[in-house]
Amino acid sequence: MGQCLNCFKKNEESQQDVVSQQANTNSKPLNEHQTETVTFYKQSIALTTDPHKINITDFKLLKTIGRGNFGKVLLVRKRSTEKLYAMKIVNKYDLQIKKQIEYAKTERIILEKISHPFISKLHYAFQTQHKLYYVIDYCAGGELFFHLRRAYKFKESQVQFYAVEIIIALEYLHDSKILYRDLKPENILLCFDGHIKLIDFGLSKIIANRDTPSFSIVGTPEYLAPEIYSDEKLGHDESCDWWSLGALMYEMLTGAAPFYSQDRTLMFRNRTEKQIEMKPWFSESCSSLLTGLLNNNPKQRINIQQIKKHPFFSDIDWNQAQNRQLVPPIIPELKDDLDFKYFNKMFLDEPAIDSPVNKKEQFVNYEYFTYDSEAKEC
Repeated sequence: MGQCLNCFKKNEESQQDVVSQQANTNSKPLNEHQTETVTFYKQSIALTTDPHKINITDFKLLKTIGRGNFGKVLLVRKRSTEKLYAMKIVNKYDLQIKKQIEYAKTERIILEKISHPFISKLHYAFQTQHKLYYVIDYCAGGELFFHLRRAYKFKESQVQFYAVEIIIALEYLHDSKILYRDLKPENILLCFDGHIKLIDFGLSKIIANRDTPSFSIVGTPEYLAPEIYSDEKLGHDESCDWWSLGALMYEMLTGAAPFYSQDRTLMFRNRTEKQIEMKPWFSESCSSLLTGLLNNNPKQRINIQQIKKHPFFSDIDWNQAQNRQLVPPIIPELKDDLDFKYFNKMFLDEPAIDSPVNKKEQFVNYEYFTYDSEAKEC
């Protein structure tokens, strides 16, 4: 599983990294990074900002289950209810250095705003002067990345199942005026029953209008829609998520993302200049769907209505899928709630502690960050 299995990993690529990696080559660089100022909608956060409302002492820290650019993810148990959660801990210093503060605030808003069976739910959020804490659903089946690497590639029927649940989640996000922008196997978790949950909204954006383009260069290179890094500066909209879906499906079917190369400049160039190879074991409907999703022209790329009506999904009852009634191809075999067989031993061996901060800097509290879903429901 390597460097995966955490709820906020960016595979080394933040929005700045995508630019810097490209700029270090001899080819023409990507567009200059443009900062998107995200309005922090105070009216959407109804709860108190009192940092003592809830804090880390309310949780028992059980296991380290992931680590990323900004901190770690712990499995925790809430002392008052005995319920298990994943606690994502983010370092404010790292957010400031990598200019990710606005994205962290946007993620906090999005996590409260959304409620969907295929998206991880925010239960609590709190902060200290140095860290942010997000308490979300714990998915005992681990990352889809883990299962894909173990199998190398999936059958079309398996890919169809995961694509269906991802499509439903993305459709919900787009209807909620949210661009996801970081679809990849590390950001798809399996629940104990085999159904999926999307995680990590650190690169997502709330948009005022679905037709208004965004211009930030964000995402993970292997799954990045061409219009995001195009020199034409036309921006991108929700169709970028459909290109990423095509790239993810291609990887699930073949074991590698389209035109994958460690040389990212070459990967980007091939992506825009060459035709994607449709493997001989792809069915006709599968090749047709991938061709529609991986169209480099976003105006010609198939949309949600065309996707759901595509022959590749001809046997899918979308109402049943929405209600989690399809049978998952992989159902985790778990002995109990604390079975960690689908998590990386490298992380599990780390002590489950909230690591002390050595920095002397004191950071201000983020406004309207504290959140308690139980208090909201009262």
